Amino acid sequence: MLGFTHYYRTTHESADNRAAIAVYIQRLDSGDIGLVEVNCPNCRATNDQVLFDRDRYGIPWKTVVCRDCGMVYSNPQMDASSTVEFYASDLYRRIYGSGHLLRDSTSMFKIDRVDRSRDYHRLTHYDFIMGSGIEFESVVEIGAGGGWNLIPFIEDGKHCVGYDYSPNLVAAGRQQGIDIILEDRRGLIGEYDLIMLKHVLEHVDNPVTQLRELREHVSADGHLFVEVPGIVKRIPSIQNAHYHYFSERTLASVVEQSGFEITSIRSINRNGYILVLAKKSNEYASLVPTPGEHEWVISIVRRGRRGMLKALVAERLPQPLLGALKVILRR
Repeated sequence: MLGFTHYYRTTHESADNRAAIAVYIQRLDSGDIGLVEVNCPNCRATNDQVLFDRDRYGIPWKTVVCRDCGMVYSNPQMDASSTVEFYASDLYRRIYGSGHLLRDSTSMFKIDRVDRSRDYHRLTHYDFIMGSGIEFESVVEIGAGGGWNLIPFIEDGKHCVGYDYSPNLVAAGRQQGIDIILEDRRGLIGEYDLIMLKHVLEHVDNPVTQLRELREHVSADGHLFVEVPGIVKRIPSIQNAHYHYFSERTLASVVEQSGFEITSIRSINRNGYILVLAKKSNEYASLVPTPGEHEWVISIVRRGRRGMLKALVAERLPQPLLGALKVILRR
């Protein structure tokens, strides 16, 4: 038993966030948001171990690790219709954003002043893809928001299309002249040289199935780009919107089972993001073995829990006492 399965609850949310969280929990309790039990998205086993029983905002939400392959995922998850409604209604962005969707998206379209000297910045995905040397003329981004990630490719003369569930963000992108399509259950239309999922794969149910469906829309010599918040030195922030938490090995396994061959992979130590570029393969790989992954994940969780306990204690200390302790520790 790991013990202490409560994830540390952040106190940094705004009043708007708290209101949206309350709405979500009420709908969860009433059954208005449907949940479904799932198998491991990587190896399909049903042998999981609970890591956390709530997310970073205190939403009752189980995060588990597969004892067989070490994949970390939510179980249960929202069912398909609840997932679509969660994003289409912008409840997701009201919980995790400021609640001012259109106002906040305005700055996202400005990329001319991005500081590219850092190890991660808003154009890292573009630099990673272009630095690979692949040739492509068309790009589609799934979960594109307003399409701001497509701007550097548009400026290069690439044919770019984005899909998103949010009517508000689709409208914002179209106002900028970006070709954004309101996503529905009919799925992707057409064929593209490059399909991008930037901080999207962790949100989808059954990632292998989803990627295999997208593969049908990749040209013969085309590529897939994926960026996720990964398990690098620590577990990423736990949230109900994230169904999956990938390490380099479990992400590689999922991508290769989906009919792609990884050509480049990079982890960002500072924020734990993992970037992958993979070319379309002629075959679907079998499950990629991940020996020792479960034990490795557990060791990371144990280290992280020590920090959570410290934060939890500090949060409950009177401010004068907390200030005095900080002074003593600095000596």
